Amino acid sequence: MSIERLCRTDPGARAALRAGLRRDLDHPRARPMHRLLTPRLPEECDDKTAQAHYTVAALIAAQPRHTFAPDQEEDEDTADDQEAGKEQVLQKDGEPDGEGTAPEPAPYGPSFGATLGHAVMAKGASMRMSAAESRINLLTRQSLRGIHLHLPAAVNQVRTTGAIIDWGQLLADLVDWPYRSGRISRRWLQDFYRITARADQD
Repeated sequence: MSIERLCRTDPGARAALRAGLRRDLDHPRARPMHRLLTPRLPEECDDKTAQAHYTVAALIAAQPRHTFAPDQEEDEDTADDQEAGKEQVLQKDGEPDGEGTAPEPAPYGPSFGATLGHAVMAKGASMRMSAAESRINLLTRQSLRGIHLHLPAAVNQVRTTGAIIDWGQLLADLVDWPYRSGRISRRWLQDFYRITARADQD
């Protein structure tokens, strides 16, 4: 069962996941999340990978209630296939700087930089280019702890525009952040500017 379906069918679970927003794994308010998320974590999962899963689950749960209305149900077979593909990517784990092997890079889906770009370009969007540019530059300068702390505000901005977030790709990027933050940041920035440049071309 995906986190989206869990939040749709179990309001108590959704509240427990939402309470963990911006919390680290050992925070008291994250304790109810362990029952819900531990069975969904990759085997031999370290704290950095677990934190990525917890953050994305909390971000999904923190969406407005109407997001989880019954008529928003996605095709379960497609969702399960996408989720299974992401899980395969996240099975490998390790430490940076020669202490182990970093996870293999995830297959690329739309990055969060692309999402911010689409948020700016959306018809009638409330997000100004200057605000989005400040946000993407802030995010791409962050340490591992910083990216987990700053993402919720950015996600809230995106939600007001109706832009679609690829949760699987965001999860993969957070898992990879300790090892490839520079590469991920570059991709987010390039995707953002590639999309927003269309406004000038038009």
